[in-house]
Amino acid sequence: MVLHPATRILIFLIVAISLQWMPVAELSVMTAMLALLLAQSRTREVITLIRRARFLLLSLVLIYAFATPGESVLPSLGAFSPTTEGLQSGALQVWRLTFLLASLALLMACTPRQQLLAGLYVLLLPGKVVGINAERIAVRLWLTLQYAEAAAGAAPWRQDFRHALEPAGDAPSAVTLQVARFTWLDAVALAASLSLALWMLS
Repeated sequence: MVLHPATRILIFLIVAISLQWMPVAELSVMTAMLALLLAQSRTREVITLIRRARFLLLSLVLIYAFATPGESVLPSLGAFSPTTEGLQSGALQVWRLTFLLASLALLMACTPRQQLLAGLYVLLLPGKVVGINAERIAVRLWLTLQYAEAAAGAAPWRQDFRHALEPAGDAPSAVTLQVARFTWLDAVALAASLSLALWMLS
């Protein structure tokens, strides 16, 4: 039995929300568990995501290092010196963001595009009460991912710029999503995730 795509997305959101307040000891345990899951799934997306975010990660370290009060690492630089507390805080934020990116890579690797959109569609269904059109959002996301995937394998932009401006002739006239049913395993997984998050944050 496998988890419903909506359940996987909810677990990811629970982890993402609780990550900022998760203590270092618990974060270490979660990192070890995530590394084991990534090793089993053999996903390489995490390397790609981290490589693309490398400048953001470096910026976080620099901002915390120079903006956080504390003991100077290089006293000779005076006020222009990074601080020990800043470097520690920056490293912790980089750790958390890297964990989040790795979790996202695992979610994408274990959930095909169709299932991911089906899960998002199910999560958006309650929004109909306030006027949210789940079907329209799901179709737009599907088309966005389709064009993004096509653009990733297209020719260099200088050669393909003129064609990109032309209307797409292969756009589907309908999008079909197969929505699976929730099972007892989904309820157990969500309850365990919420309990674990509350326990770690307590």
